[in-house]
Parts: sequence; structure tokens; C-alpha cells
Amino acid sequence: MDRTPPLKGAILLTYLVCLVTTTTEGVQNLLFPLYLDHYGYALTVIGTLSSLLGVMRLASRVPIGARYRGSRAKGQQLFWLVLFLVSTSGYAFAHGDLALIVAVTVVHGFSFGALGTINLAVAIDISGGRRAGAVMGWYTAALSAGYALGAFLAGAFADRIGIDATLLWLGLTPSVAIAAVWLTPAVPDSERAAPTPGVALWRRGVSAFRGIDGRVWLAFTIVLFLNILSDSTDTFFPLYGIAIGLPVAFIGALKASKSASATVIRFFAGAVFRFLDYRAINFWAVLLFAASTFAIPLVPVPIAGPVLLAVFLGAGLCRGILRVTSAATVAELRAEGRDIGLSSGVYNSGLDLGAIIGPAAGGVLSAAFGIPAMFQLLAGGSLVLYFAVALSSPAGRSALTPSFRPKAPAER
Repeated sequence: MDRTPPLKGAILLTYLVCLVTTTTEGVQNLLFPLYLDHYGYALTVIGTLSSLLGVMRLASRVPIGARYRGSRAKGQQLFWLVLFLVSTSGYAFAHGDLALIVAVTVVHGFSFGALGTINLAVAIDISGGRRAGAVMGWYTAALSAGYALGAFLAGAFADRIGIDATLLWLGLTPSVAIAAVWLTPAVPDSERAAPTPGVALWRRGVSAFRGIDGRVWLAFTIVLFLNILSDSTDTFFPLYGIAIGLPVAFIGALKASKSASATVIRFFAGAVFRFLDYRAINFWAVLLFAASTFAIPLVPVPIAGPVLLAVFLGAGLCRGILRVTSAATVAELRAEGRDIGLSSGVYNSGLDLGAIIGPAAGGVLSAAFGIPAMFQLLAGGSLVLYFAVALSSPAGRSALTPSFRPKAPAER
């Protein structure tokens, strides 16, 4: 029997929770370095504290995913939303004290990571794995739109009322998500969510981790691949662009064009998946995303402007579609009755690891071989990693196989 609640109302409320969560995070992302600089912290401290956010997000993923159950999801969301609200607004009360800033940052990073893991699992459980392409397209679009909205609001408010006041008042936006969670219907458990009685918690955890489907590891590798290349490019392309004579304004426009195309394509992903197997899109989007990074230093300087614009637009389209296809790969497991919490935690940890590894690996390779060679080495190395994981299990090989046959209606 299908125990999933009516899709439209419940999933729209879940999208709202995701939008508000990343809007709040977008505010914090923009203002956190400026907040620390305002209180006189050195660049090394700013970098270390910013890295702490990523480490805490990563630390939250698997434990929170392992603890997730649809039947207690609303309580978990409410708990972490309250901590997220307190930790965002809490910067306004730290007044630059290092110990308080560290404490607030630890809570903020962990709570945001927890919410990302739970929100994805809730979206999948509410949909029951049905219409995975469309559901995950709008889910990832809500995430992306929230970051953009948060950055816009943070800049507009900070110019008028100051950084501390902006963190205080915009830090209260999770209250909207709290109301949305309160109104969301009960989230159903998957058929395999009930724990086996009489088995120790740690044994259940080890057993669940070892039993993660190969398709989850493929989705994990896709987002790891995406963020390694995206974050290394975002970090070092401005330096490369200036070195070849591009104006800073144009460099910013390139980054904005990539973000915009990555967001827009997500809204149309569901329509594409009605006609094409997502595995075919996965296969070619991975190749094209790696190729777009590899090609950056090959663009002749005299025509760099228009060609790089096309490269960045293409990279954004590939990034957007891969975020949808990777999430849809995880979502479809729910239709098989699988517990989705731990899978969500593993999947999201790929995003965090990529964001940590990308800039670090980019820095090491750039120092050793130069920035142009770094783009190409990371593109090739990440592609090898992706195919190594994809070919390591039967489930991964099945998800890798490209096919452009139209999908049957039953698969939609």
C-alpha cells in the first residue's frame, strides 16, 4: 500500500523549508568573513574559521543520516532549525569574542549539515521516490535559489543596518521554515526503516553502512567530482583570469553566468527525464563538465571573452543537471522500499568533501605545476575517480550505462 501523503502540498512545504534554510546560509556565507574582518581577525583566522564550518557540516552527515526515520523527521527538523536560528543570530551577541564565535560556528555548521541531510531524506520520503527527476529538480533549484536570495538580502541589509544587525534579524528567517515543518503532514517511514530488535546500535550502524547501495556511492562520487572541480575553479580562476588580462567585472560575470545556468536548468530537469534516461544524461554531463574545466587554459587569449562565456555557461548546465541526476539516483531507491536517511548523509558528505578537497588540491597543484596545468590535472584525475567508482560494483555499472531510449510511462 502506498503510504506517502498527497505529493503537492507536502512537497511544496518541504521546498519552502529548503529555500529558507539555504537563504539563511547564504546570508551567513556572505557576511561571515566580513564579520570577522570587522572585529580585526587576521586572514589566517578567517580562513580557519570558515573551514571549520565545512568540517562541522561534514561531521554531521553520516550520524544524522543514520539516526533519520520518517516517523521522527519533523521533530528532528524542528530541533535543528531552532539551533540553526540561534546560531545564525548568535553572532550578533558574540561581539567578536573568539571563544563565542568558535562555539556558534560549530553549532551553525553542524546544524546546517544536519538540516541538509534531513531535508533531502524528507523530500524523498514524501515523494516515495516517484517522479524522482522532477522532484529532485525542484528540490535542488530551491537550494540554489535560496543561496542567491540570501546573498542578495545580506548585501542589501548590511549596507543599511550593519553586519551584526543583519545577522541578528535575517538569522530569524528559519522561523518561517519552522512554521512550514509544523504544517507538513507526517512523513512516512520506508518499509526497511524499522530497526531489528535486540541488535546493538553500533552493529546496526555498521551493517547499514556496509549495505549502502552502489548507486549511492556513484551519486556521492558525482557530487564529490562536481565540487572538487567547481570549488577549485571558483578559487583559482579569478587569479588566472587577471593573469590573462580579463577585467574583474567580467570574471564576476562568468561566475554569475555559471550559477544562473546551473539554477535555471534544474527547473526543466523533470521534463527532460520524461523522455531521456537520466543515466545517459549523467554519462555525457560528467564528460562535458570535466572537458569544460580541462579546456579553460586552452582558450586563446584574443577570443577568451566569448569562448570562456560559452564554457562557463556549459559548465553551469552540466553542474545543474548532475545535481539533479545524482539526487534522483538516491531518490529512486526509496521506491524500492529502502531506508533513505543514511544514503542522504553519505550523498551530502560528497558535497562537503569536494568543497574541502577542491581548493586544497588546487592550491597544491597550482604551486607545483601552475594554475593552467592544475585545471587539467584535476579534470583528468576527477574523471578517473568517477569511472573507478562507477565500475566497481554491478549497481554502479548499471547506473553508468548510457542509453538514449525514451523512457516508458511506468518509469516516470
